[in-house]
Amino acid sequence: MNTEINPLYFAFTATICFAYASTIFTEFTRKTTPFWMNSFKAIIAFFAFLFTLLLTNNWIPIEINSVFLLLSSGCIGLMIGDIFMLKAMAELGASRMLMIFGLQPFLLGVSSYFIFNHSFSLVNIIGVIFMSLCLFTISLEKYKQIGHWQASGLIAGLIAISLDATGVILTRISFNQTPGITSIQVNLIRCAGAVLGFFLIYFFKEKISFTPTWNNFSKNEKIKIVFGSILGTFLSLMLYLVAVSKGKLSIISSVSVTGPMFAAAFECVKGKKLPSKYLILSFFFFVCGFFIFLNYA
Repeated sequence: MNTEINPLYFAFTATICFAYASTIFTEFTRKTTPFWMNSFKAIIAFFAFLFTLLLTNNWIPIEINSVFLLLSSGCIGLMIGDIFMLKAMAELGASRMLMIFGLQPFLLGVSSYFIFNHSFSLVNIIGVIFMSLCLFTISLEKYKQIGHWQASGLIAGLIAISLDATGVILTRISFNQTPGITSIQVNLIRCAGAVLGFFLIYFFKEKISFTPTWNNFSKNEKIKIVFGSILGTFLSLMLYLVAVSKGKLSIISSVSVTGPMFAAAFECVKGKKLPSKYLILSFFFFVCGFFIFLNYA
C-alpha cells in the first residue's frame, strides 16, 4: 500500500501558513519599510532552518554546482523577486498584481515541460483555469473596492513572477541533482542566498537600522512579527519545497497562488465580517481545481 502523502497537501498547508502570515507582514511593512520586513523575515528563517538542521542532523554533502544553484535561487526568487513584487504592488495595486501571479502556473507548466519532461494535459489546464478563476474572483472584489486599474507597474509584475518561477525551477533542478536532500537543507541555502543579497543591498544601496526599529516595537509586537516570520517564511517554505520536490510545478504553483483567497478569509475572521459573495465564489473555484488535481492530475 502506498502511504506517501500527496504533495498537494503540502502545497495547500504551505499556502494557508503564508496567507495568515501575509496579514502580519502587511501590518509591519506599513510600520517599517518593505526592505526592513523582507530582510527581517529572511534572517529569522535562515536561523530557524539552521537550528532545525543542527537538531535533526540531516545534512548531506552536495556538489558545488547545486550549492550555487540554491544560492542563486534564494537571491533571485526570495530577494530580487520580492523587490520587484513590492514595486509592482505599489504601482499596480494588489488586485492587478495578484492577477499577474495567476499567470505563473502556465509559465512553470511550459518550463517544466521542456526542462523536466513533465506532462501538461488538458486536465491539468482545466485545473489551472479553476485556480486562476479563484485568484481572479478575489482580485475583482478588490478592483471594485478601488474602482480602477493601474498599469504602470505591469513590467515590474511580470519580472517578479519570472524571477520567482526561475527560483522554483533552479530549486527543482537541485532536488533532481541531489537525491535524498531535505527541504530544510535546501531552504537553509536558499535563505543564505537571500540574506547575502540583502546585505549587499544594505552596504551598496539602502541603509536600514534594525535595532532602533526593533526597540520601538512592544513585547507583543515583537512576538507577533517573529511568529509571522517563522510561519510565513520558515514553515511555509519548508512545506512548499517538499511539494516542489515531489509534484508537478504547474500544479503546485496553481494551488499556491490561491493564497489571497485564504488571506481574505482570515481578514473576515479578524474583522468579524461575513464572507462576501466573491470570497464564496472563489472558494468554489478552489475546491473544483483542487479536486481535479487530487484525482486526475
